[in-house]
Amino acid sequence: MAPQHKRGRVILRRWDDNSGLYETEVDFATVDDLFALCLQTQYPLLVDRVIIEGVDDKGQPHTATLIFQSVTVSSGH
Repeated sequence: MAPQHKRGRVILRRWDDNSGLYETEVDFATVDDLFALCLQTQYPLLVDRVIIEGVDDKGQPHTATLIFQSVTVSSGH
């Protein structure tokens, strides 16, 4: 059996001076959806984690969590 993707989520974080740090969770279905979420600039949200859920080559549930930091660098600043 080939490994299979079942669900993907991107955890986005934002700092608000009034509310503090909070997270927003957004599902993705394709790699293109994942890239669009990771590269979005419409909202002041930073990608914190990418969670991929599925089954491995033996049919067993498997979850991979990718944790990283992201930042937008503006030219001229």
